[in-house]
Amino acid sequence: MALPVEDILAIQKLAADYNHLIDSGSAEAWAQLFVPDGTLEFGMPEGVKGHEDLAAFAATINPATRHVISNLSIDGEGEEAVASVYLEVYYTAPPGQPRELAITGIYRDQLRKEGGRWRYVSRQMMPDLGDWAAAPETIPGL
Repeated sequence: MALPVEDILAIQKLAADYNHLIDSGSAEAWAQLFVPDGTLEFGMPEGVKGHEDLAAFAATINPATRHVISNLSIDGEGEEAVASVYLEVYYTAPPGQPRELAITGIYRDQLRKEGGRWRYVSRQMMPDLGDWAAAPETIPGL
C-alpha cells in the first residue's frame, strides 16, 4: 500500500525544512530532522552520525550557502519510506559578484516515521558535478 497523501506532504516539508534550517544556521534544529543515530554521507569515509555530530557539522556551513532541491520522488509503506531528490548548492556571493553553482547531485534518503513525525534515518549525497574535494578551498563552509 502506498503512503497516504498526508505522509507524502510531511516528507516534502521535511526536505524543505532541511534546506531552510541548514542555510539559516539553525544547526540544532536541523540535526533534529534526523533520528537520534541518523547519518549523513557525502564523500566522507564514515559520514556524520548522531545529533551531536550532525549539529556540529551544520554549524560549519557558510551562511551564504543555498541548498535547492527538485524532482522529489517518495515511495514507502507504513512507517518506512525512501526518497530521492535532485540537489543544487549555490554560494551567494557578495553584491557585484556572480553567484556560483558549487555542486549538483542526488540525495538518496531512508526515512522513518516515529511519534507521528518523519525523520531521516540516512541521507546520502551523491555529487554529479563539481569537485567535492576542492569545495572547502573554493567555497568556505561547504
